Amino acid sequence: MAQKFKRKNLFQITFPLFFYGAMTIGVSFADTMLLSNYQENLAASVSMANQILGVAYDLSGLISIGALVLISQYLGRDEVAKARGVAVTGIIASFGLGALIASVLVIGARFFAEWVNTPAEIYEDVVIYVYIIAAAMMFNGFIMAAKAVLTGFGHTLEILVLGLIGNVTYIGIEYMMVYGVWIFPEMGIYGAGLSTVVVRLSSIALLLFILYWRLGITLADLEAGFWQTVRKILKISTPSVGENLSYNLYQLAIVSMVAALGVSGVLTRSYSLTVASLLLIITMVISHGNQVLVGYDKGGDDDETAFRRARKTALATAGVGMIASLLLYIFSDFFAGLLTSDPEILASVKQILLVQIFVTPCSAVNLILFNSLKACGYVNRPVLTNLTITFALALPLAYLAMEVLDVGVEGLWYAYLTEEALKGTAMYLLWRRRTWQSVRLIPDAAAG
Repeated sequence: MAQKFKRKNLFQITFPLFFYGAMTIGVSFADTMLLSNYQENLAASVSMANQILGVAYDLSGLISIGALVLISQYLGRDEVAKARGVAVTGIIASFGLGALIASVLVIGARFFAEWVNTPAEIYEDVVIYVYIIAAAMMFNGFIMAAKAVLTGFGHTLEILVLGLIGNVTYIGIEYMMVYGVWIFPEMGIYGAGLSTVVVRLSSIALLLFILYWRLGITLADLEAGFWQTVRKILKISTPSVGENLSYNLYQLAIVSMVAALGVSGVLTRSYSLTVASLLLIITMVISHGNQVLVGYDKGGDDDETAFRRARKTALATAGVGMIASLLLYIFSDFFAGLLTSDPEILASVKQILLVQIFVTPCSAVNLILFNSLKACGYVNRPVLTNLTITFALALPLAYLAMEVLDVGVEGLWYAYLTEEALKGTAMYLLWRRRTWQSVRLIPDAAAG
């Protein structure tokens, strides 16, 4: 008889993820403040490097996306042993992928920095940071896959505890390494990168312990047909990561345009994204929790519950996101003031956050319904739709704003608004058509 899996509700899954996300955003703020207070060029260097690394981060999560979908669907059918087998397969495959990505970063660091028109005064620091983070990238895939496993099984509280330990450790070590405190010399950009490597290594040890202690997952759970499972995971993951990769390439093109404005333009975009990330947490955590629950519904052949759940969640999150965006705009001087005292940058960030009030609800509908479609295994059409909107419309609009109309960084947010409004509408229509109901990732219950 199959082991009965006890499902958690949306609140139980997302509540810890919300605090984890809030903590991560807070650490991002603290990180940016720490670096900019040391030297604004250091903050700009890390911002540019992270844009380059964004592509690598997305690729390192390739396996975790599909693994989460398969795990949630198997658990929705109470096939716990199969879910554990997928978990071990995903973690092993993710570690191998991370090593491959690290090699590419080491070889291509200078090319990537030149490609995005990195300003000369921060070029060397950007390259150094990419080199160092390449070492940490070896472990990023493992970490993302392990977190996906914990999320699929509903153990998000453990993710929160792990994040608390990791983020506090990271900020402490980074501060000591960058500024030269205690036993560490003043290391600048090297300290910013090495602190990440140290925390990633520590996170792997903790995750291995949690997976064994809370879920009882060991290598013994690895089932026959490793590559067959990997192919099934990749069938789900590849389109999604392809979209993320393409979107990051789009962002690299944007960064290249912004870089032409100099360090001030880079910082304006970086600070705006940092402040706006406070809004993203709401959408992201609800989207992740909803994706798991829709996966349970789909695995249990309850398409009607999945349909109502995703639609209701998307619309409710859009409303909450818009209210939160308005509050963030009202207090924008405070939040942006934590990062910079430059009056020109502060004024630009405030204008950008005004537009963000309308971007956020559109983005919420897009993200939640896109991930709901993905949880059902219906991926190719949504990905193609989003990519078409990005490259056929958003990129030309961004070019028009930056290169032709010379609107500046603020003009990019009008392009983002148009992009997210169209994507949200498209995902809503795809969800309402219910084509996803005919997709089957795992055998029907009757087929065993």
